[in-house]
Amino acid sequence: MKTFLKYVARDILKKYGNNLSDIAVVFPNKRAALFLNESLARLSDGPIWSPTYITISDLFRKHSDLVVGDPIKLICDLHKTFVECTGINETLDHFYGWGQLLISDFDDIDKNMADANKLFANLSDIHELDDISYLTEEQKEMIKKFFSNFSNDHNTELKKRFLQLWSHFIDIYQLFNQRLAEQGLAYEGALYRKVVNNEQIQFAHKKYLFVGFNMMQVVEQKLCNRLMKEDKARFYWDYDNYYMDGNHEAGHYIREYMKHYPNELEDLAPEDKRHLYNNFSHKKDITYISASTENIQARYVNQWLKSNHRCRGGKSVAIVLADEGLLQTVIHSLPTDKDLQDLPDYNENVKISYNITLGYPLQQTPFYSLLQQLIKLQGIGHPKHSSNYRLHYVLMTLRHPYARYISARNQELLDALDQQKRFYPSRSFLSLDGDEGLSLLFSDLESVASEDEYNLTLTTYLLNILKTIGVNARELEDPLFHESLFRTYTLINRLQDLIKSGDLQVDTITLERLIQQLVQTTSIPFHGEPAEGIQVMGVLETRNLDFDHILVLSCNEGKLPKGINDSSFIPYSLRKAYGLTTVDNKVAIYAYYYHSLLQRAHDITITYNDATEDGQSGEMSRFMLQLLIESPHTITRKALVAGQTT
Repeated sequence: MKTFLKYVARDILKKYGNNLSDIAVVFPNKRAALFLNESLARLSDGPIWSPTYITISDLFRKHSDLVVGDPIKLICDLHKTFVECTGINETLDHFYGWGQLLISDFDDIDKNMADANKLFANLSDIHELDDISYLTEEQKEMIKKFFSNFSNDHNTELKKRFLQLWSHFIDIYQLFNQRLAEQGLAYEGALYRKVVNNEQIQFAHKKYLFVGFNMMQVVEQKLCNRLMKEDKARFYWDYDNYYMDGNHEAGHYIREYMKHYPNELEDLAPEDKRHLYNNFSHKKDITYISASTENIQARYVNQWLKSNHRCRGGKSVAIVLADEGLLQTVIHSLPTDKDLQDLPDYNENVKISYNITLGYPLQQTPFYSLLQQLIKLQGIGHPKHSSNYRLHYVLMTLRHPYARYISARNQELLDALDQQKRFYPSRSFLSLDGDEGLSLLFSDLESVASEDEYNLTLTTYLLNILKTIGVNARELEDPLFHESLFRTYTLINRLQDLIKSGDLQVDTITLERLIQQLVQTTSIPFHGEPAEGIQVMGVLETRNLDFDHILVLSCNEGKLPKGINDSSFIPYSLRKAYGLTTVDNKVAIYAYYYHSLLQRAHDITITYNDATEDGQSGEMSRFMLQLLIESPHTITRKALVAGQTT
């Protein structure tokens, strides 16, 4: 199969030759660069100077003096700004969730170049909106409809509270940006906006090739317009005529952009264009499989790979997880070389390999539970102003699987506690005559005056425990263990830096909740050879890549499209009127991801959960239903039942 990136590589070599040092190839994400580089190397008739590969995000960041602040730092600074502007003394852990929401709104405003002053106008003074001549009639109508809800006739308590909060948003937006800029920081949208508004920036490369984009924010379009004006921008669009014709939402953005940014592959020979852009009309073997649980779907991976020689397909085979929570079960279900020995086409010289692009959730490693146990041990497990510990919390900590790496005498202490039946053992007893690891585990953290000092002492304690585990387990040949340890240490170390700098001033309960939230959003990347082996990936990683065999797991409504909701402080009608991202945009984006994933594959299997319990809707994705109704292909329907094959 000739992939999209192979056609792009051939066109680049044809137009720019083997010296590509002055060319920058811009992708939506990093992954596709590896595959394009491989195609360039294979198609070239000699040595080549590789182009510069860069993501759209890195292109903006490279041309700014500001640095995008890390999420924790941004939330801490926004919290301070919020309290300062509103006078509402909200705790950080309560604020954390909607702080993320507010940053997301600010980011959206800047990426779509909206006027924050007009957007956050005082709703109680309608006259401030008299000058709206720059808006279309449809936008004016939407704004008037929204403001009609805030007339004196409809003054409920909820609306009063909304108005009170809304009136502070412009001050929060301006002061937050100012506070970050003074530190040389910005959130991503603010950085993008400053880059496109800076006419002095010089773009060094001779040509910027934008490959495989779909939805582009206003700032990104403005950057493309500027590069087009300087004759530096070229565009390669990845699509299929199936969804480009008519009003299909998957082709919504590319149809618009191609009017302004011509496709470099437009001049392909008719035969090549048919091969590249007319694949949905080719015969496809499509199977929909319903299952009663998520687990059954994940375990089906083993059977699917063993069928139809798929396990020998290498990088032309992709297992796509619409629900990334299935990763752990999928990993345990992947067949090994030993599992394949009974297959008729088994060849001991051909080894099966995998490349996993998804991150493993840190929350699912024992280090998460260890942090929880250590914090409880020094908190609720340790009565204040005493040197004793509650036995329950001592035992919970000592029985943790990683406690043996804190002290080799861990089991000896457990036996002593079992024999002596002490319900409140003392620190001196627990340290077993000064054992280094146990003395560290049962350290006294109370010899500090303030809560900030205690938080600093607690994070130092956690870091010292993690360091001790790292030293004692250095001979352990378990890459996941060491990577989990490194990620956990890095996360706690970052929190400690914020406490030291005064950015993070919270009580201990809030610090504990913050650690919990951060661990839940942290994943551990797998290391491997990205361009080799069967690909196990999330939906976003499939962009610009083509496969012959595809298995999509857990393709339910709510998972694909994923998390389509309107969570925002800015109401839908205002978002629509000011050109911000709405639910409609998100559906169109995921429609493109789905159809572009399937367009060049000939062997497609899609599973979904048909159970209506445990919070499941039991509904296949709207995109599956759409394909079932609209596509010319015959789709086979099957069911997975526990203990049986399809």
